[in-house]
Amino acid sequence: MSQPATTTPNPAATRKQERLNAVMRRILRSPLHRVVSGKLLIVTVVGRKSGRVYEHPVAYAEHDGTLLIGTAATWRHNLRPGEPVRIGLRRREIDADWEVVTDMDAAAEPYRTILEQNPTHGKYAGISLNSDGSVNREELAAAFARGTAVVRLRPRG
Repeated sequence: MSQPATTTPNPAATRKQERLNAVMRRILRSPLHRVVSGKLLIVTVVGRKSGRVYEHPVAYAEHDGTLLIGTAATWRHNLRPGEPVRIGLRRREIDADWEVVTDMDAAAEPYRTILEQNPTHGKYAGISLNSDGSVNREELAAAFARGTAVVRLRPRG
């Protein structure tokens, strides 16, 4: 739910997003999680330079035992090669292996799944499905040019 990397931060919008993220983290960790945990999880990353822990509520889609996240947010740059990422999924803290897909052709099919399960994401990302169910390649290319990628998570255990 973080802001895209290519936008100039608006301080008021940033504060609003931080408040929304804090509310979503509380809900996702509470007994009320069922309201949103089918669509949102928490990704925990450690800042490369700061060492600070960041917890980001993000939308996801499930496909063949993996969790797919379409994002232009910069948190993915804090994923550490060879190390799993910690996620909060349905009130459980688990480790997941990860892969960032930045190749548009490789991301088209995962993005189709993301958009089928979460059409609202497409409105924010500027990506839609064609009438035949395929991803609109022009919109996908424009989103990838703005820094969008797919993060594929494989929960351990």
